[in-house]
Amino acid sequence: MDRKTAQALMAAYKRIGEVMNEADGIIRTLPENERSKHLRGLGDMMGDLWFKLQLPVVSEHRDIDPDGDRLQKKLTQEQ
Repeated sequence: MDRKTAQALMAAYKRIGEVMNEADGIIRTLPENERSKHLRGLGDMMGDLWFKLQLPVVSEHRDIDPDGDRLQKKLTQEQ
């Protein structure tokens, strides 16, 4: 993937993450019996955002990792 496309995708993914964080705050106001179901679903989405969408981009363009050098540290530990 070219760098310009990678940067555009990561910017879009950042906006998605911000909306998910907003939803998290709202979900936490729900009664417990409703909250846990919604938090699990939101957590699944957040995991997919990182592992299925962002990680493939960051693996190729490590310098645009939204969490700084987190991926690079992980890759170093795995070697």
